[in-house]
Amino acid sequence: MQEQHYLIPTQEEGQEKDITHSILTKTIADAEDWFVDAKERLLDVNNWKKFSGIADASFKLTDSHGRAVNRRARKGDHIRIDIPEQGVDMDGGFYWAVIEAIEYDDYPDEDAETFAIRVRPSSNPMRRDDISDIFGNVATSTFVIGRAGKILNSGYHGRNEQGDLELVSITGYTSTASLVTSAWLGLSDAQCAELVIGFME
Repeated sequence: MQEQHYLIPTQEEGQEKDITHSILTKTIADAEDWFVDAKERLLDVNNWKKFSGIADASFKLTDSHGRAVNRRARKGDHIRIDIPEQGVDMDGGFYWAVIEAIEYDDYPDEDAETFAIRVRPSSNPMRRDDISDIFGNVATSTFVIGRAGKILNSGYHGRNEQGDLELVSITGYTSTASLVTSAWLGLSDAQCAELVIGFME
């Protein structure tokens, strides 16, 4: 199994962030079962709030047109993130991310497997306006679930994150904020950590 998952882009500019959590199970069979459960939780975006226990954020999976869906995530779907306390007024009051890759890999010779989802900043898919450049669309967040024998790992990997930028939308809203740090998702590091742990426990 690779040390760094291939879906995680090369760090070139801005910040990089890695938040990880590991568990050692009693048996390989336990680890395999936990891996399946963690993978399902990662795909179940609508219940991220419940799994993580994040009180001040909610997540909604939508299709590529921004229509809410109740199913497992797919490539091309969008994630709508609502954090009311921040009072964000961009794109209808939500942060948006597009799921650009979902990959499962098995490494039988190493008794290992991985599952990963990579997301990138997006404008509101229900609007035709393309404002993705405002969000610094080089930024990515990759969520990785891994198993190596009896060891399980869950991680958030932010790459090329830009912070403290003056963001000006076509609607005229201006904000000097970290919309594209651990934060371009609207989430703090502590909230990202809660997600990482929640996928596995």
